[in-house]
Amino acid sequence: GEHIDALDWMGDSTKMRAHEKLDHFTVKIGYPDKWKDYSSLQIDPALSYYENQRAASRWFVQDNLSKLGKPTDKTEWGMSPQTVNAYYNPSTNEICFPAAILQPPFFNPDADEAVNYGAIGVVIGHEMSHGFDDQGRLFDAYGNMVSWWTDEDDARFRQKAQVLVEQFDEVEILPGVHANGNFTLGENIGDHGGLSIAFTAMENAIAGKDPGLIDGFTPAQRFYIAYATVWAQNITDEEKLRRTNTDPHSLAVNRVNVSLRNFGTFFDAFGIKEGDPMWRPEEERVHIW
Repeated sequence: GEHIDALDWMGDSTKMRAHEKLDHFTVKIGYPDKWKDYSSLQIDPALSYYENQRAASRWFVQDNLSKLGKPTDKTEWGMSPQTVNAYYNPSTNEICFPAAILQPPFFNPDADEAVNYGAIGVVIGHEMSHGFDDQGRLFDAYGNMVSWWTDEDDARFRQKAQVLVEQFDEVEILPGVHANGNFTLGENIGDHGGLSIAFTAMENAIAGKDPGLIDGFTPAQRFYIAYATVWAQNITDEEKLRRTNTDPHSLAVNRVNVSLRNFGTFFDAFGIKEGDPMWRPEEERVHIW
């Protein structure tokens, strides 16, 4: 909420509607109160994996078709508790964090606050920010697809979003192949907002305390190291190309190295200055949420 209040590009009437939407978020954590009934799904050990997979796919299609014309069940989860992921659903204005993501490297009850805010904190902020990204912002607090933006604020949002598009467009992921800033815009806004929200939350959490150095790193450094650790991966060139063409998320390396270059707190944490490879001049950075 304090991030909305601090926005210098958004007018008061739109801020009021943004607060309304934020206040109406439904939060789902861990596992559902009501379990999905799979009793009619037949899995036969005598059949092949492929045949059982087809049977499961048919069951899920029929399950979805059975909901047509019926009231929306807002208690239903869009992911199983065993899924290492999270989501925001604009039509129900809900954020969901299954039990499986509440473990290292995303969440560690034995870790310090900075590490957890840099990992699961950014994930939480990311999903919250989806409610206000290029697609989520088209839905109101009640999941209706109606505009709640003034024309002026809408134009300013688009202008800022275009800067983020261009930052990713200029990244060459393979010789002659560039990232697609438009295709990944929603997820990049999610990362951008998540980083901003979670860093502020960490600062609020440790205010008045003196965490000191842990393993030689400050809280700010540990926050950003934790974020980068979440997205560390090995990936082939073929998979880079496939994901660039099909995945609305940016490649993991760019979720770190491109996103972080918009944050002065990142530069301050590691003493990054003009001339260093990660440096981005202040006038070229973008701040949306």
